[in-house]
Amino acid sequence: MSHVEDHEGHGHSVAAWVSTAVMLVASAAACYGMVRANTGLMVTGAVVFVLGALLWPLLSRLGYGDKNPPRSLYS
Repeated sequence: MSHVEDHEGHGHSVAAWVSTAVMLVASAAACYGMVRANTGLMVTGAVVFVLGALLWPLLSRLGYGDKNPPRSLYS
């Protein structure tokens, strides 16, 4: 019998959605830049992708993160 954890709100926060949307658009722009041989667009997309990844913890610290983070089973 397996133990299944239920995480209410796991990833369902403004910080998660905004960061994921930024990274999705950035990866699409970088891929388009690669296909069109546009180095500037490709590099810009890659840089914005990294900024999107850093946006998640920043927004979480500003209060837009998960309001009820899951607790560890061992604490």
